[in-house]
Amino acid sequence: MKLRIRDLFKDIVVYGTGDILLRSTALITMPIYTRIFTSQEYGIWSLVITVIGLLNGILILGGDSAYARFFFEAKSLREKQLLTTTWFGFLTLWSGGMILLCLPFSMFFSQWSFGTNKYGQLFILALVTAPVSLINTMCGQVLRNQFRSKLFITLNFFSTLLSVGLSLFAAVILDLGLVGVLGGTLIGTVIILPIRIWTARTMLNLMFSFRVLRNMLAFGVPLVPTTLAYWIFASSDRLVIGKLSTLDELGLYTVAITASSLLGLVNGALGQAWSPYAIKIYEEQPNESPALFGMVLTYIMVGFGLLCVFITTFAHEVLMVLSTPTFYPAAIAMGPLTLGFMAYASTQVTAIGISITKKTNYFASFSWMAAVMNLILNILLVPKWGMIAASWTTAASYTFLTIAYFMTSQRLFPVVYEKWRVLAVVGLTFGFVLLVPFLPEMTLITCLVVKIMYCLIYVSFLFVLRILDKREWQMLTSLLSKRNAVSDEGDKQVCSETQNSFTTRIS
Repeated sequence: MKLRIRDLFKDIVVYGTGDILLRSTALITMPIYTRIFTSQEYGIWSLVITVIGLLNGILILGGDSAYARFFFEAKSLREKQLLTTTWFGFLTLWSGGMILLCLPFSMFFSQWSFGTNKYGQLFILALVTAPVSLINTMCGQVLRNQFRSKLFITLNFFSTLLSVGLSLFAAVILDLGLVGVLGGTLIGTVIILPIRIWTARTMLNLMFSFRVLRNMLAFGVPLVPTTLAYWIFASSDRLVIGKLSTLDELGLYTVAITASSLLGLVNGALGQAWSPYAIKIYEEQPNESPALFGMVLTYIMVGFGLLCVFITTFAHEVLMVLSTPTFYPAAIAMGPLTLGFMAYASTQVTAIGISITKKTNYFASFSWMAAVMNLILNILLVPKWGMIAASWTTAASYTFLTIAYFMTSQRLFPVVYEKWRVLAVVGLTFGFVLLVPFLPEMTLITCLVVKIMYCLIYVSFLFVLRILDKREWQMLTSLLSKRNAVSDEGDKQVCSETQNSFTTRIS
């Protein structure tokens, strides 16, 4: 199979779009919830979801990554069915049993989080949703591994529409508030589950293997400490703000995270689409994969750099559309958060050597280092600087993480990076994000014109510094072309030119 860049990015866009639909609930509902909930209620909702997010990460036991890794090693349909059925059966029993054990502690979770047990019902609803959501996630992973793009996107769209619709109906029409939001999500998740299981039926059979389960757990369980560490430096900032600052500040910070979460959505979608594709390429083309991985990092940095500058520049305008004046001060935290998302996105490639060689213990080690650093900085800085400190410590943690992954992965599986282009786009993006607060205050129309020009200047620098060149225009033309002959020849030419340029670009 010849490597075709067009096919690679087509799959990332297709599966990424479907994943964005599934993960974008908070962003879609933000304009409504910020108008019916106070900043304090928004903070309460955020804290409940944060705590349950940790539990979900533990319950899945790294099985999503393990399933993707072993699926492409399985050579026959029966082996893939054995893998799928074994993991689905175990995950159902394990997650269901753990939730039953946690339910009696719902009031304790509420008391610890808010100093009162009156929010215990919110934790009950979130806990019950967890195992159903996990099985839905694994069914989606089956479709991703089979590259069934149309069905994947259709189900994610329907699932998102159903959950959002039921949540809004219960919260607004039935006037159930936060209980309605979580209750509607639970009902929507339960309704979609049988449909998702039916779509994965070709990978399911009445079989079970303890050997397969042991292999998957051996790969996945070491990722659990990694998941916990990721949760600490991705979510503990909200706990620290809630405990050492105020729930109002937490509400503002949550809005800042949600408003800048487009980068998180793209990164999550990229990971879900890229991971199986990367493993497949490594298995089928081990000699060509290092060059491809390096080129993909360049495009990830350019894409996320554009998003960072655009979202930071128009942060105030984004909040004007998505929220009310009460939440506008959240704009100041969005710049550092976008830089953090950019650093996090780079781990899709900088960690590839660790994943491919199955040295997952490194994930736990480095993520815990980053988590401890993040937690200490938050405890020291949040009481004085609030959400600003939390946003910068998040960016610093992800930067440390990707550097640590890069240094280790290069020893395990050297990737051919385009060093100048990557470093140049990172420096350029950092500088433009830092300069945004110094843009002058003007009337709305004038301000929009100035900000558009500011973003265009950033884009022009991408070409002036030769971060982007004619190869990208050729690739874009190939991607957009509907004529197969032109597309095929264009892809081959672009790929050939790109591969040949690696030797001259590496310092």
